[in-house]
Amino acid sequence: MTAVLWLLLLLPLAGGLFAQRRVQQTFTMYRRIPNRARISGSEVATQLLRAHGLERVRVEESPGALTDHYDGAAGALRLSEPVATERSVAALGIAAHEVSHAYQDADGNRAYRIRKAVAEPLSRFAPFSAVFFIGGFWLGIPVLMVLSLVYVFGLVVFALATLPVELGASKRALELISAARLADDEEVDEVRSVLNAAAFTYIAGLARQLGFFGALVLVAAAMDHAT
Repeated sequence: MTAVLWLLLLLPLAGGLFAQRRVQQTFTMYRRIPNRARISGSEVATQLLRAHGLERVRVEESPGALTDHYDGAAGALRLSEPVATERSVAALGIAAHEVSHAYQDADGNRAYRIRKAVAEPLSRFAPFSAVFFIGGFWLGIPVLMVLSLVYVFGLVVFALATLPVELGASKRALELISAARLADDEEVDEVRSVLNAAAFTYIAGLARQLGFFGALVLVAAAMDHAT
């Protein structure tokens, strides 16, 4: 069982590290290439939001790199400094991707709503997760062990729900860029490379959560058998 346990933990972790390295390398590569429209990420976001009647969504700059995200609760689209200010292929693609999340929110996209519904209870339980794990798997308290498994299963469901949201946003981002004539076919392919690299991180994230859940199930079964 020990070998299986390590495989469940280490293989997804290695995949996640590879995915992060790949997205960093791809971002760095296309960050160096100016987009033909000579437009910054903030300008891309503002233009595409206006086209969908979403002027109420604020475009803000956030610290760090690859910290880009859409915050529906705050009505803000936050772009990292390199994406917000630079006029690169990477900035073009990432900004359009985040705008697509705002579109999903406004349109009531089903996958987006499911992910949001899963995220809310997980965020409430997150502060207590350490108590669940310590009490369940260190102290052997059955109720806390079950709560640990339920919590991690929720993370699996969230990771699974994230895939169609992110893949859908990437697909729509490419369509938006083409429709707005912000890039030609060659440049759209370059943007696709950036978004595909990012998508791989979500696949790796799902594998990591599945591996962790599987490992916990094995440990819980072994502890139950020992008693």
